[in-house]
Amino acid sequence: MDYRTHVLIVGGGIGGLCLAQGLKKHGIPFTVFERDPSPNYRTQGYRVRINNDGYEALKMNLSPENFEVFLRATGHFQPEFKYLDAETGGTAPPNAQFSHKSSITKNVFSADRAMLRSLLLTDLNKNEIQYGMAFKSFHVQPNGRVEVTFENGKIVEGSVLVGADGTTSRVRRQYVPRAATLLDTDSGAIYGKTLLTPEIENFFETDCTTMVISKDPMMSLVMEPRCKIQADLKEFAAISNSDLPDLQNYICWVLIARAQHFHRNEETTVQDLFSMTPAQVANLSNDMTRDWCPQIRAIFEHQSPEWSSFLRISTMSPEILHWQPSTVTLIGDAVHTMAPAGIGCNTALHDAQMLVTYFREMGVGIDAIAQYEHNMRQYGSEGICISMDAGKMMYDLPAVEAMRAVVY
Repeated sequence: MDYRTHVLIVGGGIGGLCLAQGLKKHGIPFTVFERDPSPNYRTQGYRVRINNDGYEALKMNLSPENFEVFLRATGHFQPEFKYLDAETGGTAPPNAQFSHKSSITKNVFSADRAMLRSLLLTDLNKNEIQYGMAFKSFHVQPNGRVEVTFENGKIVEGSVLVGADGTTSRVRRQYVPRAATLLDTDSGAIYGKTLLTPEIENFFETDCTTMVISKDPMMSLVMEPRCKIQADLKEFAAISNSDLPDLQNYICWVLIARAQHFHRNEETTVQDLFSMTPAQVANLSNDMTRDWCPQIRAIFEHQSPEWSSFLRISTMSPEILHWQPSTVTLIGDAVHTMAPAGIGCNTALHDAQMLVTYFREMGVGIDAIAQYEHNMRQYGSEGICISMDAGKMMYDLPAVEAMRAVVY
């Protein structure tokens, strides 16, 4: 291997860190540049469902010891849905149920996102991940090497640049602003956590995914299964130097609808929604579901307001356009942002697995990146389509032709 080989990864999210772990495992030099000033600067979300693609990526990229910790610190469940009618609390009619069924039902896990990110940070030293490094721009030199400039004035050079900097990727904006356009779905979501009570556990099957469907107005509540931990997490805390929440005593949920249903009145703007405090978001979720059956409303009445947040739902077009491969590439939400459907995180993990595989087989350079991008366009497009199908059923997601480009 060329002694100058060095992979520059912009973004320390799930995808970027999984890539880092795979490179470290196989002796390929790298550095992750994360804009946040520290690993615990902000909360890292809720639960994520790890499907077979995500499982295989973690198995390949993590060390055997850390992969075993992942297995012991997550809950295994069958990927089945329970559908409920919002007003009656009874089983939703068949025509309201999402028809897509995964052909792969093995190796499906429920993972706390903060736990997963902490695990992916394990064993990375200060030379392998640097904080307070907000990306500004890059320049590809005549010899193909990439020079990256950060907002703090620092400049680094490497053999390839991987943009893993999320939905509003700065790397994408400079590199392929027209090939991968972020679209506004005119939809939003409230994310929350609710402490489990005996009444909630008795009414809901908290060990499977529950989808509550409202037809008037059209919106959906999705509740991830409670995580049943398979081992004491002291070993995880020891290797990750991380303080963990009590993973067993809460349930995660997301309330999804078209934007108009989040507006308290005609004067409400999207900016008003983004500026709400967590307590205001929690109150909004209560207002939006005031006509739902009492047993389901308990999810909102007993929520922990400090965890409530509103997010705009964005997506890429399923048609990920071709661009000439170079020593710059993109992974995860930076290239195939998807509407919520439990697929985005796993696709990012799969991206990381594929890049590591091709770097090992073909060397760290354009050939490996070209092969990765060729395959990524196919499975990334498929994931976006599945997410859109789910969104159409769950909250009347509009067609791509009706969406506008996000200005940011």
